[in-house]
Amino acid sequence: MKVLRTALVAMAIMASGASPSFAQGGHGASMSDMDMKNMGPLQKASIEAMDKMNKAMMQGMMDPDPNLAWMKGMAAHHQGAVDMSEAAIKHSKDETTVKEARKTKEENEKSLREIQAKIRKEK
Repeated sequence: MKVLRTALVAMAIMASGASPSFAQGGHGASMSDMDMKNMGPLQKASIEAMDKMNKAMMQGMMDPDPNLAWMKGMAAHHQGAVDMSEAAIKHSKDETTVKEARKTKEENEKSLREIQAKIRKEK
């Protein structure tokens, strides 16, 4: 549970630091901005997934069609949730956390497939 708690704190810090810098035209927090030497494998994998997700969400939002922009941003969001869930499944030793991560992964994979189908239809 200590690893999960640390990962959640790292995620909260990233989320709180990213919003203002995105609004000001920056790139938000990224892995390169963080001191990762004291982080465990779950934290590193989660931060890598969040960094990838944030970049993909921003890229998706650049589509000139507002419907596609939103769907592409959401697709990246769901993929990020899948990637972070996989990290928790791989690195957590807590049965409850692994169970929740599997559930979250399945739900987000389903949502991702649905959004990707809608994106293909819109094009």
